[in-house]
Amino acid sequence: MGIIETLSHTYGELPTALLITSLTFCITAVSIHLVTSFLHRRLGDIGMHELSLMINIFRVVVWLSVVFFLGQNVFHVEMGGIISALGVTSLVVSLGLQDLIKSIVAGILIVMGDIVSVGDQVILGEHRGEVMDINWHQITIRDRDGVRHIISNSAILSGSFMRLTGKMACRHIFEADIAPGVNLSQVKLDIESLAATVLTRNGWIAEGYNPQVLFLGSSALGTQASIRVFISDIEYATRAMDAVMIAISERGYLADVAHDTDPRWFRNQG
Repeated sequence: MGIIETLSHTYGELPTALLITSLTFCITAVSIHLVTSFLHRRLGDIGMHELSLMINIFRVVVWLSVVFFLGQNVFHVEMGGIISALGVTSLVVSLGLQDLIKSIVAGILIVMGDIVSVGDQVILGEHRGEVMDINWHQITIRDRDGVRHIISNSAILSGSFMRLTGKMACRHIFEADIAPGVNLSQVKLDIESLAATVLTRNGWIAEGYNPQVLFLGSSALGTQASIRVFISDIEYATRAMDAVMIAISERGYLADVAHDTDPRWFRNQG
């Protein structure tokens, strides 16, 4: 004989049902309070509106579970039909809100797993930029042109995602063609020095990271150069790269049919 049956036999069914209901409600209320307190501490970095929504969803699920438990086991109400009806309804609703549900679940996993945080530099699909905001269903990224892109959280878990740290977070690359026959070692040093001067003068350079030039190979115009600059804030990236490219274009060693290459950069000129 179970505990409920023993209590019912001793005190009567109704008093026993009321006692169990009261105890269950008290235990549930205390448990919800403890869990929500933990969520407030762990997920306090997301917006209060989003956090309240998550907590309310959790409360609804718990209380519904308690009601079904009491109805089936204490008050002996047949809950099968009710559960079936709710199951069909839930299926229809979930199909209609499939993308939203995926985004909410992804948002919870992102925050709890510390996958990405506000201020991180990320590459998400075709977008690269700084994470400005994360909420329960979407992430906002600001690219180097200052444009904000709002992307579903589910894209982080299902798409191409990379979290950039350290040197990678502030590195920006653009390419140029160097005229044939020039002294590449001399050109490399000049570009790196010139880029560092331009970035430092404008306060754009990432502290401790100097510009780099890598030669990738030959092109129809000359030698392909990859110019890598390190920017303190993505907001300055476009202006910084423009300023560096303008300064380099005035040096006379870029492959350009519009002007003659400055002879001082050729190998035989030292």
